[in-house]
Amino acid sequence: MIVILDLKFTAWAGSQERGWSGPGEFREVVQIGALRVDSAHLLVTGEFNQLVRPRHNPGLSDYFQELTGISQAAVDEHGVPFADALDAFLDFCAGHYVLSYGNDMVILGENLVLQVPEGRTPKRGLPPFVNIRTYFNTVLPATEGLSSGRLAYALGRADRIDREHDALADCYSILEALRHLREQGHPLIAV
Repeated sequence: MIVILDLKFTAWAGSQERGWSGPGEFREVVQIGALRVDSAHLLVTGEFNQLVRPRHNPGLSDYFQELTGISQAAVDEHGVPFADALDAFLDFCAGHYVLSYGNDMVILGENLVLQVPEGRTPKRGLPPFVNIRTYFNTVLPATEGLSSGRLAYALGRADRIDREHDALADCYSILEALRHLREQGHPLIAV
Protein backbone atom coordinates (compact mmCIF):
# COMPACT_ATOMS: atom_id res chain seq x y z
CA MET A 1 0.00 0.00 0.00
CA ILE A 2 0.95 3.59 -0.60
CA VAL A 3 -0.80 6.82 0.30
CA ILE A 4 -0.98 9.75 -2.11
CA LEU A 5 -1.20 13.08 -0.26
CA ASP A 6 -2.09 16.58 -1.36
CA LEU A 7 -2.52 19.61 0.90
CA LYS A 8 -4.13 22.98 0.41
CA PHE A 9 -2.90 25.73 2.67
CA THR A 10 -3.56 29.41 3.21
CA ALA A 11 -2.38 31.70 0.45
CA TRP A 12 -2.79 35.28 -0.71
CA ALA A 13 -2.13 36.99 -4.02
CA GLY A 14 1.67 36.89 -4.43
CA SER A 15 2.35 34.82 -1.30
CA GLN A 16 4.02 31.99 -3.23
CA GLU A 17 6.38 34.42 -4.98
CA ARG A 18 7.16 36.04 -1.59
CA GLY A 19 7.73 32.66 0.04
CA TRP A 20 4.93 33.43 2.50
CA SER A 21 7.11 36.17 3.99
CA GLY A 22 4.43 38.88 4.17
CA PRO A 23 3.05 39.94 7.55
CA GLY A 24 0.92 37.17 9.03
CA GLU A 25 1.42 34.86 6.04
CA PHE A 26 1.66 31.28 7.28
CA ARG A 27 1.12 28.13 5.25
CA GLU A 28 -1.68 26.81 7.42
CA VAL A 29 -3.33 23.61 6.19
CA VAL A 30 -6.94 24.09 5.10
CA GLN A 31 -7.54 20.76 3.32
CA ILE A 32 -5.92 17.33 3.56
CA GLY A 33 -6.70 15.00 0.67
CA ALA A 34 -5.31 11.48 0.39
CA LEU A 35 -5.82 8.18 -1.39
CA ARG A 36 -4.78 4.79 -0.04
CA VAL A 37 -3.69 2.79 -3.07
CA ASP A 38 -2.84 -0.87 -3.61
CA SER A 39 0.64 -0.46 -5.07
CA ALA A 40 0.48 -3.77 -6.97
CA HIS A 41 -2.51 -2.75 -9.11
CA LEU A 42 -2.77 1.01 -8.42
CA LEU A 43 -6.36 0.65 -7.28
CA VAL A 44 -7.85 3.01 -4.71
CA THR A 45 -8.71 1.26 -1.43
CA GLY A 46 -9.61 4.37 0.57
CA GLU A 47 -10.15 8.15 0.41
CA PHE A 48 -9.42 10.81 3.00
CA ASN A 49 -10.74 14.35 2.62
CA GLN A 50 -10.79 16.74 5.57
CA LEU A 51 -11.18 20.50 5.84
CA VAL A 52 -9.16 22.21 8.56
CA ARG A 53 -9.84 25.50 10.36
CA PRO A 54 -6.65 27.58 10.29
CA ARG A 55 -5.63 28.86 13.73
CA HIS A 56 -3.69 32.05 12.90
CA ASN A 57 -5.61 33.12 9.79
CA PRO A 58 -9.13 31.78 10.30
CA GLY A 59 -10.48 34.10 7.59
CA LEU A 60 -9.59 32.68 4.17
CA SER A 61 -8.41 35.16 1.57
CA ASP A 62 -10.55 35.79 -1.50
CA TYR A 63 -7.53 34.64 -3.53
CA PHE A 64 -7.45 31.25 -1.76
CA GLN A 65 -11.21 30.75 -2.06
CA GLU A 66 -11.16 31.51 -5.79
CA LEU A 67 -8.09 29.31 -6.39
CA THR A 68 -9.33 26.24 -4.51
CA GLY A 69 -13.09 26.56 -4.55
CA ILE A 70 -13.04 26.08 -0.77
CA SER A 71 -15.38 28.61 0.80
CA GLN A 72 -15.13 30.24 4.17
CA ALA A 73 -18.56 28.82 4.99
CA ALA A 74 -17.40 25.26 4.21
CA VAL A 75 -14.37 25.60 6.48
CA ASP A 76 -16.45 27.20 9.24
CA GLU A 77 -19.04 24.43 9.04
CA HIS A 78 -16.95 21.34 8.27
CA GLY A 79 -13.41 22.24 9.29
CA VAL A 80 -11.76 20.65 12.31
CA PRO A 81 -8.67 21.71 14.27
CA PHE A 82 -5.42 20.70 12.56
CA ALA A 83 -4.38 18.34 15.38
CA ASP A 84 -7.62 16.36 14.98
CA ALA A 85 -7.26 16.25 11.18
CA LEU A 86 -3.63 15.14 11.48
CA ASP A 87 -4.52 12.32 13.88
CA ALA A 88 -7.24 11.10 11.51
CA PHE A 89 -4.83 11.32 8.55
CA LEU A 90 -2.13 9.38 10.42
CA ASP A 91 -4.69 6.66 11.23
CA PHE A 92 -5.61 6.58 7.53
CA CYS A 93 -1.92 6.16 6.57
CA ALA A 94 -1.34 3.34 9.09
CA GLY A 95 2.43 3.68 8.55
CA HIS A 96 2.37 3.21 4.76
CA TYR A 97 4.65 5.28 2.54
CA VAL A 98 3.19 8.65 1.65
CA LEU A 99 3.85 10.14 -1.80
CA SER A 100 3.23 13.74 -2.75
CA TYR A 101 4.00 15.93 -5.71
CA GLY A 102 5.92 18.50 -3.65
CA ASN A 103 7.13 18.97 -0.10
CA ASP A 104 3.80 18.42 1.61
CA MET A 105 5.53 16.75 4.58
CA VAL A 106 7.37 20.04 5.20
CA ILE A 107 4.00 21.80 5.33
CA LEU A 108 2.73 19.19 7.81
CA GLY A 109 5.83 19.84 9.93
CA GLU A 110 5.27 23.59 9.86
CA ASN A 111 1.69 23.04 10.95
CA LEU A 112 2.77 20.89 13.88
CA VAL A 113 4.40 24.09 15.15
CA LEU A 114 1.77 26.56 13.94
CA GLN A 115 -1.47 24.80 14.74
CA VAL A 116 -1.00 22.10 17.38
CA PRO A 117 -1.68 23.40 20.89
CA GLU A 118 1.17 23.25 23.38
CA GLY A 119 1.24 19.95 25.22
CA ARG A 120 -0.62 18.02 22.53
CA THR A 121 1.28 15.54 20.38
CA PRO A 122 0.07 13.51 17.41
CA LYS A 123 -1.17 10.07 18.39
CA ARG A 124 1.20 8.44 15.87
CA GLY A 125 4.54 9.32 14.38
CA LEU A 126 4.68 10.70 10.85
CA PRO A 127 4.87 8.01 8.17
CA PRO A 128 7.76 7.62 5.70
CA PHE A 129 7.45 10.27 3.02
CA VAL A 130 8.58 10.62 -0.61
CA ASN A 131 8.40 13.76 -2.75
CA ILE A 132 7.95 12.38 -6.28
CA ARG A 133 7.97 15.71 -8.10
CA THR A 134 11.62 15.66 -9.23
CA TYR A 135 11.31 12.03 -10.33
CA PHE A 136 8.15 12.75 -12.31
CA ASN A 137 9.70 15.83 -13.91
CA THR A 138 12.80 13.84 -14.93
CA VAL A 139 11.08 10.72 -16.27
CA LEU A 140 7.98 12.52 -17.59
CA PRO A 141 9.26 15.89 -18.86
CA ALA A 142 5.71 16.97 -19.78
CA THR A 143 5.03 17.35 -16.03
CA GLU A 144 7.73 19.93 -15.36
CA GLY A 145 6.31 23.18 -14.02
CA LEU A 146 2.80 21.77 -13.62
CA SER A 147 0.64 21.69 -10.53
CA SER A 148 -0.47 18.26 -9.32
CA GLY A 149 -3.99 18.89 -10.62
CA ARG A 150 -2.73 19.23 -14.20
CA LEU A 151 -0.68 16.01 -14.36
CA ALA A 152 -3.38 13.66 -15.67
CA TYR A 153 -4.43 16.12 -18.36
CA ALA A 154 -0.85 16.82 -19.48
CA LEU A 155 -0.16 13.09 -19.80
CA GLY A 156 -3.30 12.52 -21.88
CA ARG A 157 -5.03 10.58 -19.10
CA ALA A 158 -7.92 13.03 -18.66
CA ASP A 159 -10.08 14.90 -21.16
CA ARG A 160 -10.11 17.99 -18.97
CA ILE A 161 -8.66 19.41 -15.80
CA ASP A 162 -11.13 18.53 -13.05
CA ARG A 163 -11.29 20.69 -9.90
CA GLU A 164 -7.63 21.75 -9.98
CA HIS A 165 -6.47 22.85 -6.53
CA ASP A 166 -8.89 20.55 -4.73
CA ALA A 167 -6.68 18.24 -2.63
CA LEU A 168 -8.59 15.03 -3.30
CA ALA A 169 -9.01 15.71 -7.04
CA ASP A 170 -5.28 16.50 -7.23
CA CYS A 171 -4.53 13.12 -5.59
CA TYR A 172 -6.46 11.39 -8.38
CA SER A 173 -4.41 13.35 -10.93
CA ILE A 174 -1.19 12.16 -9.24
CA LEU A 175 -2.53 8.59 -9.30
CA GLU A 176 -3.08 8.84 -13.06
CA ALA A 177 0.54 9.97 -13.44
CA LEU A 178 1.66 6.93 -11.42
CA ARG A 179 -0.42 4.68 -13.68
CA HIS A 180 1.18 6.35 -16.70
CA LEU A 181 4.64 5.72 -15.22
CA ARG A 182 3.85 2.05 -14.75
CA GLU A 183 2.47 1.69 -18.29
CA GLN A 184 5.67 3.26 -19.62
CA GLY A 185 7.71 0.63 -17.73
CA HIS A 186 9.10 2.94 -15.06
CA PRO A 187 9.15 2.11 -11.35
CA LEU A 188 6.75 4.13 -9.19
CA ILE A 189 9.60 5.55 -7.13
CA ALA A 190 13.24 6.01 -8.11
CA VAL A 191 15.50 3.93 -5.89
